[in-house]
Amino acid sequence: MQLSSLPDRPFELAELRELNESGRFRAVFPAAVFDLEGTDRKLVPVAVLVTPGEEGRVVGVGYDFDDGWTRVTSEPAGDDVQAQVEAAGQQLQTWARETDQRWAASDGATALVEHVSERDTGREE
Repeated sequence: MQLSSLPDRPFELAELRELNESGRFRAVFPAAVFDLEGTDRKLVPVAVLVTPGEEGRVVGVGYDFDDGWTRVTSEPAGDDVQAQVEAAGQQLQTWARETDQRWAASDGATALVEHVSERDTGREE
């Protein structure tokens, strides 16, 4: 899985649902969801992706405001994928705390809104 194929911003929850239904992944799970006040948008800065096939992997990805998407964890999918997904979610939470991700702070939703708004404004210019 190439991280360059991910959007240059946090996922929207609807995008993850589409990915989950697309058949490109065995399963896609949001590891954190932020409701954007005053809108129906929900942003997902961390997710666990399970790739299909015999060589399938459980991959945890996190969004960093400065560096974009980062592969935080990746391991071959085993017999207990649910446990692997839960472990990847915990590793993503640890990564967010240890790397001081702004969206993981108490005002994380505000930081996400500001970041996405800045990126949207930059595209319009």
